[in-house]
Amino acid sequence: MTGPETVLVAGPPRAGVSGVVAELRRRMPSHRFVEAGETGAPQRPAVVVFVVSAVAPITRSDCVLADRVAASTDAVVAVLAKIDDHRDWTAVLEANRECLAGHAGRFGRVPWVGAAAAPRLGEPRMDELVALLRAQLDDPTRPARNALRALESRECLLRGTRDRLVQRRRREASERATALRSAIQQSRLTLTHTARRRCAELRTDLLAEATAVGRGEVCRFAHRARRRSAEVLAAVEADLTAYTHDAPPRVTAPLLLPDPPLRARRLETRLMTVLGAGFGLGVAVVVTRFLAGLAPEFATAALTAGAAIGLVTTAWVIRARALLHDRAVLERWAADGVAALRAAVEERVAAGMLAAETAIAAESARAAAARDGDTRRRIAAIEAELHDLSQARMLLVRRENLLPVGRPPGGGHLNRSCE
Repeated sequence: MTGPETVLVAGPPRAGVSGVVAELRRRMPSHRFVEAGETGAPQRPAVVVFVVSAVAPITRSDCVLADRVAASTDAVVAVLAKIDDHRDWTAVLEANRECLAGHAGRFGRVPWVGAAAAPRLGEPRMDELVALLRAQLDDPTRPARNALRALESRECLLRGTRDRLVQRRRREASERATALRSAIQQSRLTLTHTARRRCAELRTDLLAEATAVGRGEVCRFAHRARRRSAEVLAAVEADLTAYTHDAPPRVTAPLLLPDPPLRARRLETRLMTVLGAGFGLGVAVVVTRFLAGLAPEFATAALTAGAAIGLVTTAWVIRARALLHDRAVLERWAADGVAALRAAVEERVAAGMLAAETAIAAESARAAAARDGDTRRRIAAIEAELHDLSQARMLLVRRENLLPVGRPPGGGHLNRSCE
């Protein structure tokens, strides 16, 4: 033998819920009446009595409360309490009817009734509410309608959970992709800046060395420049390896710098010889005349000394001009070599970061797939339960032939609470 059916009475604060519950308990002792939030309140009551005050029309929060307390129950009775204190309660009732029906289509067929459970003067006005409540409790289709409403409520809850899980998966995937791109771009910027700074420092050092290179160091300058370039290239490779240690190894070709074109052209050599000879001849003439003027008796010796000094001057001018030519060539060669080095290191940084990005993205995708396994299983379980609920709902509709109010048989099904 089952116990008495439970009727849930709920409403916003100071709506008169307690008075309605007390009067219903007195008039209908064969049924159990509980307030929302009370100990022992059922999850699926037989009927929900939604009580609001006649002091003012209901608000959106009141509609949300009605949707929540009647989520699993289709049999709902709306009560406008305290009508004894407000003469314009009929206008408030009509406004409440329109507001609640506009909030959810299922509430458009909810009956409204005025009541005064604890009036200041006179007897309580509860007869219409009691009669309407008895009609709801005696309705033979009520259990099936409540069961259908519970199934649809569960479907809506599961769909909301599924949508939140899907949105969270998409958001997490977007956040991971954004973080990965940000990290890659930041590392690429850092590595490129470091490589360019090293190339700039090498260019400064090589140009300073080229402007001060001596005759005996000209041949060794290219070797030192290549060694320094190889050191810079190795440092850049070390930076890349430190960041992309999990990436696949890269095949890199060594940087090849041609020898500097130190050999002067034939025309330049002739010109340097002519200029040096002319300058030496001038020095020889000046020195000879100066010495002959000081000691005329040593004119022959002065001529010999002037010729010797002229030859030395000619040789010095030619060698100095050749050294300056070599320095200029080395400066241009060093600048071109550093430019080629900079292009090579930037290319290697770009290639290395591309390989690293591909490897890291693949690893991140594998890790994300492993992390999303639980979410996918939850979504699959929700989909399976939704399918079962849909089958059960359709079976219940066909078996009970449930129809919305005002439609002929075979004209459709019960309005869904999630519409």
